[in-house]
Amino acid sequence: MKAVQRVVVSPQEPIAQIKPYLHGHFAEHLGELIYSGIYVGSDSTVPNTDVIRDDVVAALQSLHIPVLRWPGGCFADDYHWRDGIGSREQRPLRINRHWGHTEEPNYFGTHEFLAFCRAIGAEPYFAGNVGSGTPAELSDWIEYCNFAGRSTLAEERRANGAHEPFGIRFWGIGNENWGCGGNMNPEQYAAEFCRFRNYASSYSGTEMQAIACGQNSADWGWTRRFFEYMQRNHLNRLGLVQGVAAHYYCGTAGTATQYSHAQWLELLAKAYAIEGAITGCRAIMDEYDPERRIKLIFDEWGTWHPVEAGKPPGGLYQQNTMRDACVAALTLDVFHNHADKLFMANIAQLINVLQALLLVSEDQCIKTPTYHVFDLYKPHQGAQAVRFITHADKVTDGGAAAPYCRTRYRNPKPFALRAVHGSASVRDSVLCVTVVNTHPAEAVELELVLRRAQCEEVEVVTLAAEDIHAHNTFAQPDFVHLSAPVTLQVRGDRVRIPLPAGSVARVQGSLV
Repeated sequence: MKAVQRVVVSPQEPIAQIKPYLHGHFAEHLGELIYSGIYVGSDSTVPNTDVIRDDVVAALQSLHIPVLRWPGGCFADDYHWRDGIGSREQRPLRINRHWGHTEEPNYFGTHEFLAFCRAIGAEPYFAGNVGSGTPAELSDWIEYCNFAGRSTLAEERRANGAHEPFGIRFWGIGNENWGCGGNMNPEQYAAEFCRFRNYASSYSGTEMQAIACGQNSADWGWTRRFFEYMQRNHLNRLGLVQGVAAHYYCGTAGTATQYSHAQWLELLAKAYAIEGAITGCRAIMDEYDPERRIKLIFDEWGTWHPVEAGKPPGGLYQQNTMRDACVAALTLDVFHNHADKLFMANIAQLINVLQALLLVSEDQCIKTPTYHVFDLYKPHQGAQAVRFITHADKVTDGGAAAPYCRTRYRNPKPFALRAVHGSASVRDSVLCVTVVNTHPAEAVELELVLRRAQCEEVEVVTLAAEDIHAHNTFAQPDFVHLSAPVTLQVRGDRVRIPLPAGSVARVQGSLV
């Protein structure tokens, strides 16, 4: 008999709007993401439009991707934007120093990236080079992209085929400057941020959103010392900062496709612990910015498994199973439940790298279980997050993941990953609830209780598989897929929903 696990949803208790940007993505010049994943060249036999793969565009268009970060990552602080404009035949061949010393032909640059963003409907987010670049270089890139008037840089953009400015709003001032972006301490980076930001201008009606490098995981010292420097050193310069971008990788347990039940729970516990990183980071920021004018962003997150056999170590290619799908779903649910604290998030990464949505090989393109989670969760974008409370049984207190789970700032609470987690939102009187059965072996019967609200019926779509290691391959591209919708009647204020082990589900119904 299936255990009954209860959750309560309160549509009358709003949290905040779920910014569509919380469902953002990330594309770095790394491995097979850009070259073969997006860019195939004009002489390729893979169907393409102006060197960009048609199958990838078609797959991504339906996700309503709100924002796409580029060109890195670690690559950003080695990237010089002038290498990627003008005639492709004349662009310099560089070395991708961070990712395997591979060739970087610079065929995919500013114009190609923006064409790709337009094709999939995503807003661009540029990561600027602080580590090896100069303030003048970043300033020129912004002017090249955004200035509508007459200047040498604006005319150069026009000569390269773009008469109208691009209007890029989001600009990262460096990336991981505590590590690959320069090995700086917080005060060094804060000083560099101020220097670069001083020359990063808004142009022609496009308000520049300068995003500072934030902490890694639970490195509270980075956030506090950065904010302390910006507020206390000479003059309060927090007005220069529009956003702070932290990173959080839950890592791995086992390999991408081989793991025990204990390792399944370990990874999901690590993933769920991002909640502590969000609340802790925001708590420190609130001490310096109580009005929350500065946006909190997590522009890299996800799993990081060992590279698949036969793939270059520096390419970070990994398979993607139902376990990764549950990681993605748990994480998105945390984002929704903290929609009042978080503005943007970008999963790492889009294609063929880390927790990818798509895997491509030659002329084949397959959707991963993580892709299906983003598809399943689309109705949350832009909706009003409402209170979701789980009363499900505890399945782990972190176990081997305990060090990751101690990411709470001050007053730490006991960590518990429960059998069911989820989130809820309302838009136009339609309730959307998403839930994850975190247990790798036990199916549950979910009792969904509506507090001070009613639905007559709900529609349920499930992502599940008989094997928790299930994934899609080029031989079986649809082995893991979304179920057909099932309609269930609501009895009074509750409905019972079967959830297979290690599954994700979406429940939708009209409030009456």
